Amino acid sequence: METAIRLEVSPSADLARQLPRAYAAPGTVSVTCLPHHGPARTVAASIELARLGYRVVPHLAARSIASQAELHLFLQQLRDEGVRELFLIAGDRGAPAGPYSWSGQLMEDVKAFSEEFSLGIAGYPEGHPQLSAEQLRSGLAGKSPLASSMVTQMCFSTESISSYLQELHQAGSRLPVWVGVPGPVSVQKLLAMGARLGVGRSLKLARGTGMAKALLHGGDVMRYDSSGLIREVHQALDGHPLFAGIHVYSFNDLSRLPRFEGKIAWLPKPPVKTSTSQS
Repeated sequence: METAIRLEVSPSADLARQLPRAYAAPGTVSVTCLPHHGPARTVAASIELARLGYRVVPHLAARSIASQAELHLFLQQLRDEGVRELFLIAGDRGAPAGPYSWSGQLMEDVKAFSEEFSLGIAGYPEGHPQLSAEQLRSGLAGKSPLASSMVTQMCFSTESISSYLQELHQAGSRLPVWVGVPGPVSVQKLLAMGARLGVGRSLKLARGTGMAKALLHGGDVMRYDSSGLIREVHQALDGHPLFAGIHVYSFNDLSRLPRFEGKIAWLPKPPVKTSTSQS
């Protein structure tokens, strides 16, 4: 059974040791592919977590893959470990390392290698810092036929998230959407990451409201508590045909995850999927 929560992590050296202390298998873990890490490190970390019993969703960044042969090697390694879901992005690398300049090309080659993989794509409730609204619409139209799900960029505004899902639905999209929110991360890191990711109006709102209320006692650093946002999102989207669940950006700040999970333990879990035999 899959819970309504997915956790995003980066492939740090001690991830396999730290994660089980904070987030138990068989939870779903999405593993990033950052330019300074590269896809090989993402694949290696994903395999390690899969062997620990996690349901793993590796990210593959198109601009960081050097060749089709390298892509095939990664896909074979992941398939051998039972990994069947990927999250494909263009990536932040300036110049492509190989033949892939955007995620649409990568999706086509993954599907040509094996139809077994389900593919997730990114959604942007508040736009993208380097792409116009028309470019985002065109890219989504090109990728959606090969995609199985969407994960939204980190957002702090229930209104923005709700409006975005409504726009997708009205445009005919049927992709399940995982809504991206921050985990219990320090405000300093959150602001730095938000600026890099291009998070817009909702980050400014959070700075003036939610973050100010998230001061912890005991002289600790200020941390943003998204449990209230998650409740608002769930109340606004419960029953929406595209809403799949919550995608938590952890930034590998794992120490407070158990307490955070306790605050959102009320989230409903999807029913267990059962198979039926036919006579």
